[in-house]
Amino acid sequence: MFYKLITECGHMGAGNSFERTWFIKGNDPLDVFQKARRLPRVKRKETSLGIKLIERISKEEYINGINSKREAVKILLNG
Repeated sequence: MFYKLITECGHMGAGNSFERTWFIKGNDPLDVFQKARRLPRVKRKETSLGIKLIERISKEEYINGINSKREAVKILLNG
């Protein structure tokens, strides 16, 4: 199963953060929730308040999401 995950990320100072979208494979929402708590930069890992959304998506949406992330990184690196 494929999931879209939105987390609150940070290390930008107290009360400052940004939302980040992740595309993750998992057996069920609880499995994805546990994986989310180990992702880098996620705020409030100990209370899980940094996890804003877990949504089941299709394989096509997963692939499109991963590809769009790759394109964004490529544009940032190449200017």
